[in-house]
Amino acid sequence: MTAIATAREEPLQTALQRLIDDALVPLINGHAEHICLIDPPGHSNVGDQAILLGELSFLRRHFPQARISFFDVDNYSSLCDRFIERSSMILLHGGGNFGDIWPRHHALRLRILDRFAHKRIVQLPPSISFVDPETLAATSAAIARHPDFHLLVRDHASASLAKANFDCPVILAPDMAFCLDPLARTAPSTDIFCLLRTDKEVATDHRQLLAALAASGNSIESGDWIGEPIERVKRLDRYLSRHCQVRPGAAWLVNAPMLRVREEYARRRLGAGVAMLNRGGVVVTDRLHAHILSCLLGIPNYVFNSIDGKVAAFHSAWTHRFPDAHRMESVAQLRDHFAAQGTRPVTPALEVVK
Repeated sequence: MTAIATAREEPLQTALQRLIDDALVPLINGHAEHICLIDPPGHSNVGDQAILLGELSFLRRHFPQARISFFDVDNYSSLCDRFIERSSMILLHGGGNFGDIWPRHHALRLRILDRFAHKRIVQLPPSISFVDPETLAATSAAIARHPDFHLLVRDHASASLAKANFDCPVILAPDMAFCLDPLARTAPSTDIFCLLRTDKEVATDHRQLLAALAASGNSIESGDWIGEPIERVKRLDRYLSRHCQVRPGAAWLVNAPMLRVREEYARRRLGAGVAMLNRGGVVVTDRLHAHILSCLLGIPNYVFNSIDGKVAAFHSAWTHRFPDAHRMESVAQLRDHFAAQGTRPVTPALEVVK
């Protein structure tokens, strides 16, 4: 029996954690003394913070003795290379910035690939999206120059693109948020909570969506989960960058406590995001991690695609296994679904997890 066939007999999170373990543990074994994590999130988006917490949970579960350090797009400079050089391997943070939608983050990825071609580098599972052929070509060239780069990807479309363009091992694996500790579902306060993105990846007309839901007669709340000030993290980023330049010997002394601050912030953001999702009897969203966290919480959810196609691709690869995860192709499809339910509340009876 194949690993995926076995996984389908397990709870969703257990099944996908098993697949992550099978893909990633062999790549880190023998290189786990000192792991440098490149580009963990320095922003408030709950999705990236959930990925970071999943990455750290995975490493601590499988490699509890590993020393973990980090640099990101805001605190990295060429002076940091001497510290990254001391690591036994490099992990690149997963998520949705592999490609040219978020160019600063991808530029750092290419810089690390070029500078550390003598070290094992593993890209934790991203979605891949390129519009500019020159950026794709530059990425292909950087990967071709690296003899020990391993690329995990979190959907079939990304895997196909990578296999067609990159000279490296390509491994299909779920998003690292599935390595989070179990999340607690609480009683909903409204029928439908709409967690709708407010950045440049929007592909759905939110006004039409909210109007369609309002016509269903259900109670509705909406919001997004970005925007909390992150100035404390930014101040510490600047502090670390300054130490790399003027007090190189002290940089390692501040890196470990800074990672703890990042983790504390990530847990606060994850808690805020989970609280938002828990407000809904069902969740309607176009954010991938609102969809993922809803699945982990057991909340029925209706998910729309993002501009780069990553949400639909991820649902097709993994979360279609969750029977209450519904991919929506249009606002009309969602409107017809709720119209068929009439005006009765959609909030289900729920035994609250204490």
